[in-house]
Amino acid sequence: MFFTALPELKTELSHVSSDMEAMLPENWLTGTVGEIITDVMNSRGKGVRPSLLLLMAKLGPNYLQNQQRLFRLSSLAEFIHMASLIHDDIVDDSVLRRGNPTIQAKYGKDMAVYAGDLILSQTLLIILRDNLRDSGMLLAQTIQDMCKGEINQAACRYKFDVTQDEYYKNIYGKTTSMFVTVCKIGGLESGCSPDIVELMGKIGLHLGYLFQIRDDLLDFSLQDMGDAKSMRLDFQEGVLTLPVIYTLELPQYQEPMKELIEKARSGILSNEDLSMLDNLIMQAKGFEKTIKKAEAHRDEVLSMLKQLPQSEKKVLNLISSLISKLTLPKLPQN
Repeated sequence: MFFTALPELKTELSHVSSDMEAMLPENWLTGTVGEIITDVMNSRGKGVRPSLLLLMAKLGPNYLQNQQRLFRLSSLAEFIHMASLIHDDIVDDSVLRRGNPTIQAKYGKDMAVYAGDLILSQTLLIILRDNLRDSGMLLAQTIQDMCKGEINQAACRYKFDVTQDEYYKNIYGKTTSMFVTVCKIGGLESGCSPDIVELMGKIGLHLGYLFQIRDDLLDFSLQDMGDAKSMRLDFQEGVLTLPVIYTLELPQYQEPMKELIEKARSGILSNEDLSMLDNLIMQAKGFEKTIKKAEAHRDEVLSMLKQLPQSEKKVLNLISSLISKLTLPKLPQN
């Protein structure tokens, strides 16, 4: 996993996993509910968000004395993320996630909706029960941001005049808001000053943008996936990401791009159409511009890391090293 190059963080993430299991009521672990919750827990991702929270917390003076509280908040952030993925898969009608059947594919859409809602209700209960008011408000705002991001993205599907501002607004809600929140919670709960907490939030902002743009680029990567239609899924589903937006901004590419978007809307894109999409983006330098944008966000993160308290050089140097080495996917070229 990206952030577990710091050995002690692996141990701490294991505590987060244990805390997540302890947060599940016993009566959730039997019957159909138990099957679904077990599947949800087994489909956990790479733990990027808990890792970020704990890494930022390590820079605060009260990290060790507030560790259990930090583990709890890391667990809550991960639960919210997991619930959002369940709901995303329902909306997208996704059959697989990371190569495994989604909750909605295994149990049906109704069950998946209830499972996601059940997890969110438990996070609310624990925020109130454990008096996590300030950090809980940040998490609640993030849930709102996620919902607004998904609503706005749905409104922008197949919209050939979608703007960069709309794109950024959408991905802020979908992805970046949680990055901002976990970075802020890490600083807040470990006793950092308000100025440092705000700076950590800005680091989360640019890191969230970097991760989402990188994820968008992966949809165009040259990994061997056989049938070309198993790639370009964002475009096929009408989600127009930066490489496409940059291409649509140039008048000479607008008509052929509009034709491809209409074919995507109608579900009749062929492999040849997807190859044409790549060629148009390459001619418009859409991939190059998107990579530069991702690199600009990475540079902002690296610059801001230098402004954080330097008492934990080991942690800061590791984060900087990992961010510097975060590779962008190999993309089609002329």
